[in-house]
Amino acid sequence: MALLTAQVGAWAVMVLMGAGGAEGEGGSTWKQRAEKLASEARALANPRGCEKVEECELAGFGHKPCGGPREFIVWCSRTTDVKTLRARLEALEKAEKAWQEEAGLKSRCGLTRRPRLRWADGVCLAR
Repeated sequence: MALLTAQVGAWAVMVLMGAGGAEGEGGSTWKQRAEKLASEARALANPRGCEKVEECELAGFGHKPCGGPREFIVWCSRTTDVKTLRARLEALEKAEKAWQEEAGLKSRCGLTRRPRLRWADGVCLAR
């Protein structure tokens, strides 16, 4: 959970840094689309309802300017519309990549560590 919190904080900083840059109209549109898709994906990903860790799933969430996901998201395969979620995650990655390219955003190119899944009291978690 601490890893997810740190990554969300890093994303907020990146968003704020990008907001002050020379962002064209297209960049603003891509940014708004990415924010909408991120919100939709978070709403779709339900981490509750699994009976064992093998029913939990994990995927990259978003895109860093140097490539790769900016964080990871966890959900329960029993209670999540996985097909719709995966479509949102794919669209989010493309929208963030387009926004970052148009806005000229850079990142520290650090590797986002893929967390391991765990399960506790019916909830899928990342550690």
